[in-house]
Amino acid sequence: MEEKAIEELKEFGLTEGEAKVYLALLAGESTRSGIVRKSGVSPSILYEILKKLQRKGLVSSVEFEGKKHFQPVSPEIFLQELEEKKAKVEKLVSILKTRKKENIVFARVYEGFKGLKGMLKDIEDEEFKKSKTKEWLAMGVTAYKKESFNRFWTYWHTKIRPKYKVKARFIFSEKGTNYFSIVKKAPLAKVKVISLPISVCITVCGRTTLIMKYTDLPTFLLVKNEEVANTFKEIFNFLWETKK
Repeated sequence: MEEKAIEELKEFGLTEGEAKVYLALLAGESTRSGIVRKSGVSPSILYEILKKLQRKGLVSSVEFEGKKHFQPVSPEIFLQELEEKKAKVEKLVSILKTRKKENIVFARVYEGFKGLKGMLKDIEDEEFKKSKTKEWLAMGVTAYKKESFNRFWTYWHTKIRPKYKVKARFIFSEKGTNYFSIVKKAPLAKVKVISLPISVCITVCGRTTLIMKYTDLPTFLLVKNEEVANTFKEIFNFLWETKK
């Protein structure tokens, strides 16, 4: 249960050490010795971890009887973060829709596992079947999301995409995971590893751009626009060429 909680917290940008310390605080520990005992992190790095958690707004501290005690902010802050990110995505969609009709054809936000499947069905119908698109470019790819998504993407990239003979290039944010190994061996696929300072996966297929954020409520933005797609293609190709 705790390992699952740690993985979920990592999706919100916490390191493993930060996640362990935050969970220790939620369990009622407040002193440095108690936090070290509960979390298992080294005492030498605890202070730095607590400072980072404070900067992220997840921990507060008070002085009591000459000792500093640390307190976790309510976990509901993560729901607030999700709502803020969703609002930003919706704002982006609103901005895109105000552009000239000839530039912006379609934009939609999908949510959750069913949303992802529906979005990719659109890709299959519009890009693979109708437009005969033969290239799939994805950057910011990571294994650190719910395993159900990894399993679905494994199916997609070993069964669906190859069926239409669509070549794929992936820029992973990390290697050494089972998902990385599977995708690397997928048909018509090439993989490179570049640690990008982004928390989303951006994929371009034809004139369609997908921006995917995996959190407790995964959110996916689909934009059909040639100019937007070409811009991200240029960024992708630049990154791809710089990594030998």
